[in-house]
Amino acid sequence: MPGSSQTLASKLAMLGTVARAPVARMAGWDGPAFEVRRNRRDAGEFFGREQPHPADASALYLDTETTGLAGGTGTTPFLVGLAFVADGEVVTEQYFLRRLSGEAAMLEALRERLAAAETLVTFNGRRFDWPILEARGIINRTPLEAPPEHHDLIGAARRLWHRPLGTYRLSVIERQALGIDRVDDVDAAQIPGLYLDYLQTGDTVSLEPVFEHNRHDVLCLLHLRRKVRRWVEDGVDPPPPVDWEGLGVLRLRAEREADAEGALRYALSAEEEPAARWRIASRMARLLRRGARWEELLSLWEHNAGARGSWRVRTLIEVAKVQQRRLKQPARAAAALEEAMTVVEWLAAIGDPTAPALETQVRARLLRLR
Repeated sequence: MPGSSQTLASKLAMLGTVARAPVARMAGWDGPAFEVRRNRRDAGEFFGREQPHPADASALYLDTETTGLAGGTGTTPFLVGLAFVADGEVVTEQYFLRRLSGEAAMLEALRERLAAAETLVTFNGRRFDWPILEARGIINRTPLEAPPEHHDLIGAARRLWHRPLGTYRLSVIERQALGIDRVDDVDAAQIPGLYLDYLQTGDTVSLEPVFEHNRHDVLCLLHLRRKVRRWVEDGVDPPPPVDWEGLGVLRLRAEREADAEGALRYALSAEEEPAARWRIASRMARLLRRGARWEELLSLWEHNAGARGSWRVRTLIEVAKVQQRRLKQPARAAAALEEAMTVVEWLAAIGDPTAPALETQVRARLLRLR
């Protein structure tokens, strides 16, 4: 038997040999080639004072553990974790490959569960989990069909936490944003090796932390989706750390414009970096233009005209646009553009590379105005 120092690549090369080994020599390899571990918990106990959301009844939360983290058709999902709400309970199911020969049967059972769901919820599932399952279904002639909707929470996580946390890894979000701290959790990078060790020994003891890790992941998805729904769709402000601009963008996509504006205004008040302020102000400006709120739009740009350098020029151009087009104040528009030209001349004197393009914009607007 290979020693513990054997590389993951060499273990992968031995899978065929392991699968052909006599079952009698593999402790724990008797019985079906795949099994389902099921756990039930009272929904009231799980959600606390909150009641299950109506959308939870048709959602299936999914996370996989595989023989490799890079993906590809050679990667096998040996553990598929599911969570769903049914009959007042939160149910977790874990489809486990006890032997590689059970993959087709496992995928067939998974296909039935997928067919009963209307929404699939994952974390990076569009790029990792689902393509792998889909590929394995084709290889095993057991094609899988995703539910009508697929909510990949990694997009919301990126918007809400990438800037304040420096990452949007699920484990970090779980600890820093959801207040859930796992104890003695297995490192995800070790999981493929642990399963390959199991294939050689048939001993599932070392895999118990993997089962626990996977179960935590799917339940975390359920918690995360509920939180994101409250913050985005219900307009409840989240606790820190959170990226308020990202929250505003998510609320805009959910057509919650009033709540989105509140988040963007807060983001703008807290932001000091000029490029970020410009980006946030531009998002707010689109909202104000949509509502024909011209005085508020002018105030927005005038408030940000205190920026320095090229950002000051850009905001003064926006001030001039509102004065000329919406408020019909050409003299004030010209004054803003003249001030912008003064800043452009200073930028050109210090060799700022943005000066030529900004000068072209300002001169063109002055010519149209005159």
